[in-house]
Amino acid sequence: MSNNIYLPDYNNSILGIPNSILSHYGAKTHHATLPVLDERLCCGYKNIVLWVLDGMGVDALKAHAPDGFLMKNCVAQISSVYPCTTTSALTTFETGLTPIEHGWLGWSHYFKEIGKCVDLFSNHESGTEYPAADRNIVWETIGFKNLFIQIREINSKIECCRVSPFGEYWSDTNEAVCSHIETLCKKDGRRYVYAYHFQPDKDMHDSGCYSERTKANVVLFDKQIEQLAANLTDTLLIVTADHGLTDVKMLDIENYPDIHNCLSTHPTREPRSLSFFVKPEYKDIFPELWNNQFGSDFELMTGTGAFEKGIFGNGNPHNHSIDFLGDYVAVAIGDLSVWYKNDKGKLHDFKACHAGLTENEMIVPLILIER
Repeated sequence: MSNNIYLPDYNNSILGIPNSILSHYGAKTHHATLPVLDERLCCGYKNIVLWVLDGMGVDALKAHAPDGFLMKNCVAQISSVYPCTTTSALTTFETGLTPIEHGWLGWSHYFKEIGKCVDLFSNHESGTEYPAADRNIVWETIGFKNLFIQIREINSKIECCRVSPFGEYWSDTNEAVCSHIETLCKKDGRRYVYAYHFQPDKDMHDSGCYSERTKANVVLFDKQIEQLAANLTDTLLIVTADHGLTDVKMLDIENYPDIHNCLSTHPTREPRSLSFFVKPEYKDIFPELWNNQFGSDFELMTGTGAFEKGIFGNGNPHNHSIDFLGDYVAVAIGDLSVWYKNDKGKLHDFKACHAGLTENEMIVPLILIER
């Protein structure tokens, strides 16, 4: 691999956070914990809150709130998992497993059972707004046991609460997340709260990593979390991110017909961590075609080679993981993202992306706030 990369460090990564939480509640761990987090968890707080701010990598905090509350409480800089993307990272937070173990290896996968590319979160056929099948093929194939279940199996008295656009405590703003957390933490009894907000990732995709819009949100979140912390008691607040982002140039693979014609289906997983399913007659020539065009911006390897390098983590691989990697994997080390138009003929015009192997995408903060 090129020297222009930042590999995930699974001994010092977001993988340790859910495993530290499992250990704290007496549940079985799957991987090593984070010692700096274990020390705080040992203090016996009534409320343990894990709050994931999508895209709030170390680079975003340093750029927009370098002297803010969050940076003052940042105890470590840790890596994401690979690919450093929401789908893979949130599933690691939810399970305590590496991506190769849980099988959620990017935004979309090719499911050979139905012969379609499917967006994992929505179960839609990729590039469309239509269900990929008459059943939830994603959950049927790579469903998982989340942390809530794992904790409750050990101690049913622990209240487990999800604060997010997908949880029982619904929220679509950072202010709403703060309100739910404050209310929950004032209740009697022990609880684990898992909170997620989709910003600043959305703004960074739309306007770039260093736009005024992105800065305004990062500064606002910093102040809101500081105010929330002042209102909490007997609580350990763990704030981190699923990944960071980097500014990119989006390219349409259909504009490279020599490469596009080699493929039996759309590229899958992520625009900066691509998997290719190549027609048999082009498998030998595909690497040369790709590298001639994109060799300085992507590292290309076989799917088997990517698995063997361990960038997707260690552990017992999900029985679909290797299939999902396809014939070839391309990992971004430059500023390009490559994808395809949706069924309406539109290519996402992202100003920033993630899932590559650059430092800004990979490194996230571990922020611990004790009250």
